[in-house]
Amino acid sequence: MLTLLESIVRDLRELPAPKLVEVSHYIHTLHPSSESSSRQRAAIRSTAGCMTGDEGADFERAVRESADRIDTDE
Repeated sequence: MLTLLESIVRDLRELPAPKLVEVSHYIHTLHPSSESSSRQRAAIRSTAGCMTGDEGADFERAVRESADRIDTDE
């Protein structure tokens, strides 16, 4: 009988690369490292309030429209 972790790894091995990227992003949101958390907080502190309300809304809309897409040209 497979352990839960072994079962998950087996399933991951069968996924195509774009799905693995999605899984990776999700896993990292569940268990962020202290280093990445520190970088995220620093980025938020350094950019907070630097856009007007309209610029912020435009930026948020652009991020939402493209956040789930993977650019395979990189």
